[in-house]
Amino acid sequence: MSELVALLDVQRLDNTIDQLRYKREHLPERAAIAELDEEIAAVNSESAETLATRDELRRQERDLEAESRDIAEKADNLDAKLYGGMVTSPKEATAMTEEIANLKARGSGLEDQALELLVEIEPLDEILVIAEAKRGEFESKRAAHLETLTAAEAELDAEIAVLEGERSTKAEELTDKRLEQYRKMRITYGPDAVVEFDPAHNGGCPVAMSAVELDRWKHLPAGTLEPCSDCGRLVAK
Repeated sequence: MSELVALLDVQRLDNTIDQLRYKREHLPERAAIAELDEEIAAVNSESAETLATRDELRRQERDLEAESRDIAEKADNLDAKLYGGMVTSPKEATAMTEEIANLKARGSGLEDQALELLVEIEPLDEILVIAEAKRGEFESKRAAHLETLTAAEAELDAEIAVLEGERSTKAEELTDKRLEQYRKMRITYGPDAVVEFDPAHNGGCPVAMSAVELDRWKHLPAGTLEPCSDCGRLVAK
């Protein structure tokens, strides 16, 4: 009889431990954190794309400004040469004047392009600022959920540890052969690997005993622990 009671206790403890482990795995904070991780990943992805676009526009703007400075310097040099008395030929002076005008026009065009790029860059900077604020908000919420989750996990882990200690003590009352039989039964039948015989409710099995099997169990002595001939579960009487 003691083995029967011990086995039922082991199953009861295993079922409670499994329920607590399931509860631990499905704590609401875990789902909330997963959802926030997705939000953060989406913000990071959007920010990365925006940042790449902005940096490319900035590179183009810097290149235009550099080219504009080079052209301005070249125009200034020609201007100094033209009005510094170094050019005496009217034809050469006319050609140089035209070149200076062309360079200034080209430089002005480059400056306009650079300004247009700055106009494109400005809203991208604003998008990045907003994204950073969103990321901070999500990460703050995540940290709060993680703190709650960690505390809940620790509480459940403590409960599970106590029950596992009780389970280990109860298991010592069973033979290795019986424990192995129960382990295999549990793989197949889950939390109902062992059932208590109940003549008033189809023998106690989740699958109703046949009339023949039910009658057989009614005549077995108390303390019997063996598989049901119908469903295969261990039945304890």
